[in-house]
Amino acid sequence: MAPPPCCFANEAAQIYRHPLGFVQHVWLPGAHASAVLRAAFEALLGQLHPVGAGKVLIDQRRFVTPSAPDTSWFLLDWLPRAVQQGYRYGAVLSAGPALDRVSRHTTRQEAMRQYPIIYHRFDQESLAIAWLLAQP
Repeated sequence: MAPPPCCFANEAAQIYRHPLGFVQHVWLPGAHASAVLRAAFEALLGQLHPVGAGKVLIDQRRFVTPSAPDTSWFLLDWLPRAVQQGYRYGAVLSAGPALDRVSRHTTRQEAMRQYPIIYHRFDQESLAIAWLLAQP
């Protein structure tokens, strides 16, 4: 299958509308400036409504855990707006250093505690896609 057309790209991420009806968010390697990171999240927000499924495949395999202020912004500012746009399911592909995985897991757990979002972590993209497609 050919890759879907890219809707957004910057130094931090690439975002696609997957032909199977979800948004695909691929984080690029390296630590990123706050403005670049937040621009990628805002672009993701802009893709949730047009797709209408509330489902995102999040590739964090090369993602560096953001700063505490960016994590707070994600939880307190971005995530409530994403939920209003219909965001409900996140299939997360993750790898990387154990400490980063634990930090991202903690952030996902906090998000699920505060908002009607379900995140599930996967090691294989095919399993992540199958899980997303099985969600209502």
